[in-house]
Amino acid sequence: MVLRFQQPALPLRQFVQFYMLVHARYDGLDPAQAVKPMPPAPQQWLYFYPRDEMSTYHYGQERIIRSPRSIVVGPQVSRVDLRFPPDHLMVCAAFWPGGLHRLLGVPVKEMFDFSIESRALLGPAVTEVEDRLAETTDYSTMLALVEGFLLRALRRLPTHTAERPLDRLLPALLPTRRTSVALESLAAEACLSPRQFERSFFERVGMAPKLYARIVRFDRAFRYKEQHLDLDWLAVAVQTGYYDYRHLVRDFKEFAGVTPPQLLAAETAHSRVAGGSFQPLAAF
Repeated sequence: MVLRFQQPALPLRQFVQFYMLVHARYDGLDPAQAVKPMPPAPQQWLYFYPRDEMSTYHYGQERIIRSPRSIVVGPQVSRVDLRFPPDHLMVCAAFWPGGLHRLLGVPVKEMFDFSIESRALLGPAVTEVEDRLAETTDYSTMLALVEGFLLRALRRLPTHTAERPLDRLLPALLPTRRTSVALESLAAEACLSPRQFERSFFERVGMAPKLYARIVRFDRAFRYKEQHLDLDWLAVAVQTGYYDYRHLVRDFKEFAGVTPPQLLAAETAHSRVAGGSFQPLAAF
């Protein structure tokens, strides 16, 4: 399996957290082995699938969804199971909170818990990227094509969408920052009233601040356990801001549909097949 992470060019770093490329072969495997659980995560995404068709099972919608060549993923609260084709190639950009809305004009508040074909939102320019990704076999070129698309979007960005104090503060919510940040503190630092903060947050992130904070905490707990397998789940709960283990279990059942050990077992089973975890978000 090929797994690459890349930081964005300096002009894009206020919008994009990182790029990720995954190429894995599942030829000859039982289809049940080529499945990866993906519970909600804080990031919003632009995905490209240049090879075989990808599909997902969406727990909230209780159906299988076949992915087009490129999708935009908005704010998620439901788990999906990724079902990988024999030749799985994925190139994506992970955005900071608010970055997808600000850079590409995506109406994230209208995309709650679903994804949409990129061309429907981003226009025909994305089709050229899809075609060129399908033609190349060089991974560095693939990452450069996605970044080139985003740099062109940046050059078209109107001046009135300049970064605001809130935009500079939102990345502090992500689990890669290692610490929890009170929402009230962010509102005060952004010089906004609680109501103004919630309205601006919803516009940029697509969900209420308290729900987003719960997803951040849930994601932090799961990733922390992946990195500290020697710790029991109670210790993980305490380290990541939960009151106790039952509090942790409640979020796991709501966002992943299973208990913490069950989710970890499903992730571990896929990692053994694929040769590593697909999303070690602590990389940046």
